[in-house]
Amino acid sequence: MKNVYKDYYKILGISKDASIEEIKKAYRNLVKIYHPDLSRTKETEEMLKTINEAYKTLSNPKLREQYDKQIKDILEKPEENILSKVVKSITKNINIVVGEIQRFLEEISTDKILETLSNEELLQRLHFSDNEMVKIAALKVIKQRKKRSLIPYLIEIAQSSTTPNNLKEQIMKTLKELGYKNI
Repeated sequence: MKNVYKDYYKILGISKDASIEEIKKAYRNLVKIYHPDLSRTKETEEMLKTINEAYKTLSNPKLREQYDKQIKDILEKPEENILSKVVKSITKNINIVVGEIQRFLEEISTDKILETLSNEELLQRLHFSDNEMVKIAALKVIKQRKKRSLIPYLIEIAQSSTTPNNLKEQIMKTLKELGYKNI
């Protein structure tokens, strides 16, 4: 079975409890309509392939049983349906994008607030804030202000055992950009 999402019963125009004879009769009638000698369009060619696929599956008791079971599973477990999977995937991606946008907006908002603070307040945020984003934003504002007078305080924060390594690295980069050479 190549595609369990095709309704082979509808394609052949038969009921789900159709006998082998009914399947053969429906198949023969459809083949007469879609035979390549009567019409050579791409659509009729595709339809004939689908009719053959449906007949092959439903006329073989083992394949028919497998097909019926797969269709039943799909109908009983709609969360496993491919459309559900696509919707879940899209929703997940949308949530990721929305999260990134929110983070970006928070970062912009944080930057705007921090720009209004004094150098001492920025150093306090850098050293004592529990929010890493606030620390990085405070460091960015300090770097923008290019205040070499803050170098000793930045060195002290970088040498503190409570300062996380990634923040220490950021502080070292800032020190270099401020012209501190003894790193």
